[in-house]
Amino acid sequence: MSYYPIAIDVTNKKCLVVGGGEVALRKAQSLSDAGAVVTVIAPEIDSRIMEIPGVKIGRRTYREGDAAGYVLVFTATGDRTINAAVSAEAKRNGIPVNVVDDPELCSFIVPSSVRRGDLLIAITTSGKSPALSKKIRRELEERYGPEYVDFVDMLGELRDEVKEKYPTQTEREAAFNRLINCGILELLREGKREEAVKRARQCI
Repeated sequence: MSYYPIAIDVTNKKCLVVGGGEVALRKAQSLSDAGAVVTVIAPEIDSRIMEIPGVKIGRRTYREGDAAGYVLVFTATGDRTINAAVSAEAKRNGIPVNVVDDPELCSFIVPSSVRRGDLLIAITTSGKSPALSKKIRRELEERYGPEYVDFVDMLGELRDEVKEKYPTQTEREAAFNRLINCGILELLREGKREEAVKRARQCI
């Protein structure tokens, strides 16, 4: 199966997680971190889920109708019968649904990812080898360190300035290429942020 890569803005959007274990915790946390309004439904719920700010809790088994009205639905119950029921309801209502470790029941899959602030790198094997995705993710985590948080923020802050300074697309592209290749990242990696800012100004 071939998937189309996409990044979705879930800020203030209602998202449902059915399940209350470790996997559900990760789903609920990542959705909350992205600004979603998260509801978790399960008869038993990990206490750490209840500590996530703003998460709504339904401590009971899934019932028909629970999936209605959400932008995204995730199910991670470990029970294929329940997962299939959630998937079927979501699909009937035209709601994208992800069933953990069961691509056949999914209408979308969630790639393995590395996040450094606004830098998000996604990896998927289209469900064929999650182990390989994890291996590549670990390699990327080593390659792209925390310095990329500041680096991406700095590039974003300078974007409008570059556009104002250079009237043509060719000039702008040249300026952006100078910024990413003039040693700023190395200075940030060494903890020399003030020097990095000065270097950025020189590169523009």
